[in-house]
Amino acid sequence: MIRSFPGLWRSPIAVLSVVAGLFSSLVLLGQMVPDAPIQHFRLPMFGENGYKSWELRGLKGSYLSDSEALVEGLELVVFSGDEFVFEETSIRSPKATIYLKEARAEGDSSLFVLGPGYEIQGRNWTWEGSKRKITVRESVRVSFSGTVDILD
Repeated sequence: MIRSFPGLWRSPIAVLSVVAGLFSSLVLLGQMVPDAPIQHFRLPMFGENGYKSWELRGLKGSYLSDSEALVEGLELVVFSGDEFVFEETSIRSPKATIYLKEARAEGDSSLFVLGPGYEIQGRNWTWEGSKRKITVRESVRVSFSGTVDILD
C-alpha cells in the first residue's frame, strides 16, 4: 500500500528534516574506510568481449591499494570467456593477494586447483589470468583422471 502525505511538503521544517537526513547519510558514506574488510563477497570480472572471464569469491576481503586486495577463504573460478560461460577451473586457497587490474593472484598458503581431468595441490603459487597460467612452487602434487599420452 502506498500512502501519500500531501501536506508534508508544505512544511519547511519537514523539508529541512528530509534534507538533513539525506545529507547525514551522505556524510556517513564519505566516512567509509577503504581498508574495512568485506565479508562473503563475489566479484565477477568480464573480458573485452563482455563475457564473464573469472569470478573472485571470498569469505573476507581487505583493501590494500587501488589495485591490490587480501582475500581470506579465496575461491577463484575461471570461465571460458565466451557465450557458453563454461566453468573451466576452480582455484581455492585460505589466503591470497589479488591484483585485480592485472588479473593475477598469489599466495604462500596452500592451493587446490580443480580443472577438467586434473587436480593440483601445493603451496607458494601464482595465477596469471591473462596467460591462463598457474605456477606452483612448493609441495606440488598433480593428479590426472583418464589417460595421458605423453609419447606422441
